[in-house]
Amino acid sequence: MKSVRFTFLFVSISLLLVSTKLLAQTIRQRSTTEGLNLGIQGHYMGWSSDYFQFLDERSGSGPGIGGRVGYGFNQRFEVFAQYDFTSLNSTNIAAQSFHFTHTTAGVRFNFSATTHALRPYAEVGYAYQTGKADQVLNSNGGRDNLIFKGGSLHVGAGINYFIALPVAISLNGSLQAGAKSPVSINGFSTTDKADVAAFRISLGVLLFLSELF
Repeated sequence: MKSVRFTFLFVSISLLLVSTKLLAQTIRQRSTTEGLNLGIQGHYMGWSSDYFQFLDERSGSGPGIGGRVGYGFNQRFEVFAQYDFTSLNSTNIAAQSFHFTHTTAGVRFNFSATTHALRPYAEVGYAYQTGKADQVLNSNGGRDNLIFKGGSLHVGAGINYFIALPVAISLNGSLQAGAKSPVSINGFSTTDKADVAAFRISLGVLLFLSELF
């Protein structure tokens, strides 16, 4: 009887150890959003404005590049700051150059768990956007330097896919809207305020430094 009990106990303990080992192999960390992370991304931006209707119709989109720094306090809550530069086609508006910049600060809410490589997120923040067009041909045959800049609401969403800790590929869509940008022409401020909205689709790479040290 004692030998039967001992055998049963030995088998039970063995099964428990094997199950624990298999569970540890199956459930493992595949992602993180905690700590400091750095990113670089390319994007394609479109914009619109009733005030600058000619500009957005003739030069309404273009590619760009940006950088990002974020800090995750935990697996759900993260703060971030990023800078994006977009170059638009100036040929169709007979200009020397035309570009946008966006400086953004905000909070990101991450979803899913560290056992998943795919981590969706949503974000909201404040963006300061600047549009600058140099030597734009005007209706009188002359050329003007235009600058318009102002703050706007930033909302976005996307996914991070961890190819391997600590590196993730990030796909993001964001909208910058609600801006009433003061307009300057040839260095002189005007009383006009332009409505400007922009939309970006970005693809980039993130490095989570917390996983390196």
